[in-house]
Amino acid sequence: MRYFYTFILYLVLPWVLLRLWLKGSTVPDYRRNWKERFGIGAVETARPAIWFHAVSVGEVRAAAPLIRVMRKRHPNLSVLLTTTTPTGRDTAQQMFGSDVRYHYLPYDLPASVKRFLDAVKPVMVVILETEIWPNLYYQLEQNGIPLLLVNARLSQKSLQGYLRLRALSRLAVRSIRHIAAQSEQDAQRFQRLGASASQLSVMGNLKFEMQLPDDFPARTRSLKDRLGPERHIWVAGSTHEGEDAQLLAAHRRVQESCAGALLVIAPRHPARAGEISALCRKSGINFQLASGLASPAGNVQVLIVDTLGELVYFYGVALVAFVGGSLVPAGGHNPVEPILAGAPVITGPNTDNFKNVYQDMIRSDAVRMIETGQALADLICEWFSDTEQRRNVVEAGLRLVEKNRGALQHCLQLLENALK
Repeated sequence: MRYFYTFILYLVLPWVLLRLWLKGSTVPDYRRNWKERFGIGAVETARPAIWFHAVSVGEVRAAAPLIRVMRKRHPNLSVLLTTTTPTGRDTAQQMFGSDVRYHYLPYDLPASVKRFLDAVKPVMVVILETEIWPNLYYQLEQNGIPLLLVNARLSQKSLQGYLRLRALSRLAVRSIRHIAAQSEQDAQRFQRLGASASQLSVMGNLKFEMQLPDDFPARTRSLKDRLGPERHIWVAGSTHEGEDAQLLAAHRRVQESCAGALLVIAPRHPARAGEISALCRKSGINFQLASGLASPAGNVQVLIVDTLGELVYFYGVALVAFVGGSLVPAGGHNPVEPILAGAPVITGPNTDNFKNVYQDMIRSDAVRMIETGQALADLICEWFSDTEQRRNVVEAGLRLVEKNRGALQHCLQLLENALK
């Protein structure tokens, strides 16, 4: 089965490369460092390495507290962080600078994987969430390198996909040293995929372990002064294509009740700032790119965040936060960051990527779900004029976040045991 899988990979490789090249027409970083995806260019170091893999932005942020603690506990080990997307890599570089080495995950081709492992020689591999690569897993097992799948989740849809190749998936899953699942439901799905009970534990969700940056108070105070201390600001974070027009329409309705209101839109991929700018021009909306905001934004109606790493500070000045990827079928994004920043959270109905998190949040009145852009505008206007309601929602969110902490300690213990 693994040979057949590899044969299919080689057949589809030209289309994969074409897709990578086409993506590079809008996000040039997809065309950079492309050789790394074949295991070329991995930097050898004198120190043994722990290899962490985090697909994109959300996984990188979830891995951050884990990486920081392991670096502090084991200064004799280097850390390698691989990602799949350029935005994930950029986020990692912003967070860790030169303290960590970076590389794209090599394609799951035997030669690419071998080339990469021969260069890096990891003492342990830690993969976040759901990444099952049969050739990589096989070679790790053959080389005696412990593999841990942490913060692991497996949706019903993904499970059905893997079950179509049950024999191959079972072999891959059985080669994992330990799977630390986000929930009991995720653990049960991994068992259906072939994991044994002794391989599994339930750790909770690392995304509850997020912390605000040290410079958060000073940066938010400065940002508030620049945007207008008395302005009613709402932030739409991590938006996807198809949402922005709905958000601009909602903002027009908000402005009918609150003429000086400011909308801050932070697209999930900053390269989309040009698309949003075009929508603003077409609608006759006065907008500004955040990277060019050098003076107070008194006459700006919409501010577009075109850089990475800034969203948490904008959440810190917001009276209301909308978490994107939820008015379109993109699965939603993590609500913990805006809650920590002190902003009451609204989400759309599409939250499959964080289904359990949102279910608990909504049940606890820590997040409000809306179905349409009109409902979003109505709720924003309601919250703008009700300080107590906003405070109650944020406090409920903070209580729930604190209640769900603990995944980091569970995960650290697994890593320490694997190193021993």
